[in-house]
Amino acid sequence: MRRLFAPLAAILLVASAAPAQQPVTPQDFGRWESLSGVQLSPDGRWIAYLVNRVNEESELRVRRIAGDSTRVFAFGTTPAFSADSRWLAFTIGVSTAERERLQQERKPVHARFALMDLATGDTLTVPAIASQSFSADGRFVALRGYPAEGAQDADLIVRQLATGTSTTFGNVTGSAWSDVASLLAFTVRATGGAGNGVQLWDAATGALRALDASASIYRGLAWREDADDLAVLRTRTDSLFRDTTHTVLAWKGLRRSAAAARLVLDPTTAAGLPADMRVSEDRTPVWSDDGATIWLGLRTREPAAASGARRATAPGGPQAATDSTTPPTAAQDSASKGEEVKPSDVQVWHARDVRIMPMQKAQEQQDLRRTLLAAWHVSEGRVVPIGTDLLENARVLEGGRMAIEPDRKPYAFGTMFGRPAQDVYTIDVRTGERRKVLENVRFFQGPSAAGRYLLWFDGKDYWTHDLRTGGRVNLTARVDADFRNTDFDYPVDMLPPRGVAGWTKGDAAVLVYDEFDLWSLAPDGSGGRRLTSGAAERVVHRWIRMPADQDGIDAARPMLFAITGERTKKSGFARLRPGRAVERLLFEDARIFRLTRADSADIFAFTRERFDDSPDWFVGGPDLASARQVSATNPFQKDFAWGRAELVDYRSTEGVDLQGILLYPAGHDPSRRYPLIVYTYERLSQGLHAYVVPSERSYYNFNVFTANGYFVLMPDIVYHRNDPGISALAAVEPAVKTVLDRGLIDPARVGLVGHSWGGYQATYLPTRTNLFAASVAGAPITNFLSFAGAIHWTPGLAEFDHWETGQARMGVPPWEDFDAYLRNSPIHKVQDLETPMLMMFGDADGTVDWHQGIEFYNFARRAGKSNFVMLVYPGEDHGLRKKENQIDYHRRILEWFGHWLKGEEAPSWVTEGMTWLERKKILEGGR
Repeated sequence: MRRLFAPLAAILLVASAAPAQQPVTPQDFGRWESLSGVQLSPDGRWIAYLVNRVNEESELRVRRIAGDSTRVFAFGTTPAFSADSRWLAFTIGVSTAERERLQQERKPVHARFALMDLATGDTLTVPAIASQSFSADGRFVALRGYPAEGAQDADLIVRQLATGTSTTFGNVTGSAWSDVASLLAFTVRATGGAGNGVQLWDAATGALRALDASASIYRGLAWREDADDLAVLRTRTDSLFRDTTHTVLAWKGLRRSAAAARLVLDPTTAAGLPADMRVSEDRTPVWSDDGATIWLGLRTREPAAASGARRATAPGGPQAATDSTTPPTAAQDSASKGEEVKPSDVQVWHARDVRIMPMQKAQEQQDLRRTLLAAWHVSEGRVVPIGTDLLENARVLEGGRMAIEPDRKPYAFGTMFGRPAQDVYTIDVRTGERRKVLENVRFFQGPSAAGRYLLWFDGKDYWTHDLRTGGRVNLTARVDADFRNTDFDYPVDMLPPRGVAGWTKGDAAVLVYDEFDLWSLAPDGSGGRRLTSGAAERVVHRWIRMPADQDGIDAARPMLFAITGERTKKSGFARLRPGRAVERLLFEDARIFRLTRADSADIFAFTRERFDDSPDWFVGGPDLASARQVSATNPFQKDFAWGRAELVDYRSTEGVDLQGILLYPAGHDPSRRYPLIVYTYERLSQGLHAYVVPSERSYYNFNVFTANGYFVLMPDIVYHRNDPGISALAAVEPAVKTVLDRGLIDPARVGLVGHSWGGYQATYLPTRTNLFAASVAGAPITNFLSFAGAIHWTPGLAEFDHWETGQARMGVPPWEDFDAYLRNSPIHKVQDLETPMLMMFGDADGTVDWHQGIEFYNFARRAGKSNFVMLVYPGEDHGLRKKENQIDYHRRILEWFGHWLKGEEAPSWVTEGMTWLERKKILEGGR
C-alpha cells in the first residue's frame, strides 16, 4: 500500500505546489513602503506613525496599541497628541499630482487640519490651515490659516476640544501658548498699522485684553518656561538708520494679575546698551529660569546713506589724481567731470580670508541673521553685552551667572586648513567682565550640565576647568582606558575622542566613551569607573538620551543603551539600573533602533528590520523583549523572490582585518555562477541589516541589483596617510577575490559602482587593475592636483580646508609630496584604463566640480578609450533631484551593466552615443 500511494502523493504534491516566486519588477516598486516619523501618546496607549511609498502616496497610520485595528489617513503628516492623550492633531496634504497641478496653475497649495477624538474615533477636518498647536493642558488647539499672497497675517482659530466651540481672531502674525495655563498670546498686524498690538486671551475664561497697541510691528513672542511671564519685540524706526531696532516689552505674572506691570527696554536710553547697537529680531528673547534676565540679540546699526551721490576720487584724494603723471582712468576722468560712476561688482579675494568669498556668499543670509548675545537685567533696566564676535557662538551656562564665548581668530591658519583650535573666554553676566580661561584647545567639549565646569580633550586625556575655583585637573590620568578614536583614519596630528554622553545631574560626573563602553569620570580628577561591560565580547554600548535627561543624566534612574556587535553586527538595547550590572534587553541579528519613550508612561517604541525583513514598529514596557509588533509594512513582499545578506571576512593586502556585505541575487540558484556588482565608499559593513526599498529613483539600489540577478559586494575600506587610492585598492581587491574563491561569481563579470568619494574609487581602481569588466562612477574626483585647489561650491568651502585632513587624507599640500598626488589620481593612469566606464555628472554640481568629469573625458578621448561614456544632467547638483533624471540614470546603469556583465544587446547610446539633435528630438516629443 505504501508503494502504491507514494507516487500518487508525490504527484499531488507537485500539482499543488505554488509557482516559483519571481523577483520584484519596476511595475511593483510603487507599492513599497518605508517608515518615517512616529509619535506615542503621553499615556503610551496610542501610536501614530508615517508610511511613505515609492509612488509618493504617503499616509498616516494611527492605532491603539492594545487593539488590532489601524486607522489610515492618506497624505497625513505631523501627528501630535494632546497632553491628556485624548486628541490627535495632524495635517492632511495633497498628492504629488495635485500639488504639481496647483503649482502649474499658480494656485496656492494648502493643507487641511485634522483632529481625531481618540475616545470615539470621530475625525474633524478644517481646510487651509498652515499650523496648529495644543495648549499645555490639552484643552484647546490653536489653528493658524494661510496668509494672503504678500501678507504676513492670517486668521487664528482657537477650538475648545471638549465642546467644539471656536473663537476666531483676525490679522494674527504670531501666537504662543503659555505652558502653565490656557493663556494664548498673539500679535496683530492690521492694514495701515491701526490696531497693531499684542493681545492675551485666557481660553479658559474667554477674557481678552490688549497688552500693548501702537502702529509698530510686534514679533518674537516668548513665554518664560513654567511661568506666566511674557516678552515681545516692538519695532522702533529711526530715519537716521537703514535698519530697525526694537523696544523690548515684558510682563510678569499675567495669570495672577489683570494689571501685571509692564517692563520696557528702550534701546535709545537703556543703560549699558551701546548707542551703535540695535536689538535684533533675529534672536527671539529668552527668559532666564528665575525671570530676572532676558537674553537678547544685538547687531551694529547701519546708518542711512548720506544724501547725494558719492563721487569717485583717486586713492589719495582729488589732489593725488592731479599730481599723478599716469593718465587718468575712465572713472577718474568721469569724476573730474562731476559724473556719477556706477560701482563695479568686483570681488576682492584676499589670501588672508578665513572664509573665502564663495563661503561668504553661501552664508550671506546666515550672516545677516547673526546676533551678539546680550543680557537685559529686567528689574534693573540695564543691558550687559556678552558676545563680541558675530562669527562665534556665545552661550549662557546653566544658572545664568556665567556665559562663555570661543575665539578662533588666533588660530586662523589652522582653521583654514583642517587643524582648528580656539581660546575660550568666560563672561560675567552681571558685570560683563571677560576672562580667558582656556587657550589653544582643539577638542572643546563645552560646559557641564549645571554650569560649574568646562570640559576638553587634549588628544589623550579629558580635562576640566572649575569655574568656581579656577582649578584645572586631568580626569583620566588615573583611569586605565583609551578614550581616543583609534578608528579615525584621517591624517591628523591629534586623534579626537570617542565622544561624551553627557553630565549627570548636579555635575556629579561626566560620562564618556571608550571603544566599547561608557565610563563615569569624577570632575575633580579622583578617578573613574566603567559602567558597561562590552569590551570582552566587543559589543559597543552607547547611551540613549530620554526626555528626562534634558537637564543632565539622572544616574538614579535606569540608563538605556544602544548596543552593537562590532564584528557580528547584532544590535539591540541594554539597561543599567542603579546598583546592578548591565542587562541586555534585546540583542539580535537585526537592525534594532529608533528607541523612543512616551512622555508620561514607561512605554517604549522601537523598530526592527533586516535586509529581507521590512522595518516595523514594536511597542512594549521597559523590558522591551516582550514588545508587541504594531505595524506591518510591505506584507506583499512574501509574494516575491528576495535576496539575503551575509558578512564576508577578509584581510587587506596591508594586513588589516576587514569585513564586507555580500548580497545574494533574488531566487539564488546555487548551481549557477552570477555577475557581481561591487559598491564602494568607506566602511559599509555596519549596514548589513539595512532594508532597502526597491525604487528606480534610488539609482544605486541594491535590491534592484539583486532582483536583476546580481550579487552585490560592499567591502570596508580603511585608509592610510597620503594614499586614499592605494588604500582602496588594498582593501577592495582582496575582498573581491575572497568572494570569487567561493565559486559563486563568474570572475569575468565583475562590475564596480560608486558615487562621489565612491565615484572616485570607481574611477581610480579601473586605472590600476583589470579586475572589473565595467564601472559606473557618479560625480567622481579624477584629478587630485586640480581638485585640491577647487571650490566646494555649495557651502563655498575651499577644498584645501579639508583636503589634507578630511576625506582625501592627503596630509600635505602637493608641493610637499607631488608624487602622492599623482599616484592617487585616476587621471594619472588614464592611458592604462581597459575597463568600460560610465561616468555621471550634474553640470551644477556644488560638491565635486563637474570639470573633474570634463578633464577625465578629454583625457580618455585623447588616450583612445572608446568605451568611455559621460552622462551630463543639466542643472543637476551632486545628487540628481529631478524624478525623470533619477529614473533615467538608474535605467542606464542597468543597461550598462546588462551589456558588459550579462552580454545583453547594447543600446545605441552605449556603443555610439547620441547627438544633440537626436536628444533634442526626444525631448520635443518626436521619434
